[in-house]
Amino acid sequence: MTNLLGEMPHLAAAGDPVTVAERCHAAGGLTRTTLGELREELGYGRLGRRVLDEAAESLTLDGLGWFPAWRLSAKNDRPHKDQELWVFARDGGLRCQIISAIQEPDGCDVPAVLNGLLNGRPQDLSPMDKLGLIREILDY
Repeated sequence: MTNLLGEMPHLAAAGDPVTVAERCHAAGGLTRTTLGELREELGYGRLGRRVLDEAAESLTLDGLGWFPAWRLSAKNDRPHKDQELWVFARDGGLRCQIISAIQEPDGCDVPAVLNGLLNGRPQDLSPMDKLGLIREILDY
């Protein structure tokens, strides 16, 4: 992840960039991080609304999404370095489709995505139950 100036201040001891984006892709498209790690990667010493906005923009430019979404928004009026969020690759795969169906349901075939996710799971789960399970994960 780079800051908006194009710098990558978060470097490993050997000088190789070790970014959240690289870690996410190396882990198969999903990784957990903290606001503190994102802040350090952008080269800032303190968290604030501007840092949250820049982290969100940087992740988006890297082709990544995150949840819970509110952690990098103005709704997070008390950001703390230990607050965790999940970062995922917006690669069009099933994981991305599921998260997008919940976060941005307009223009998405939500029932088809949910059925694809839970195909083979207990058939007694209604579409609303499936949606509830996913929302619990995204809002944790």
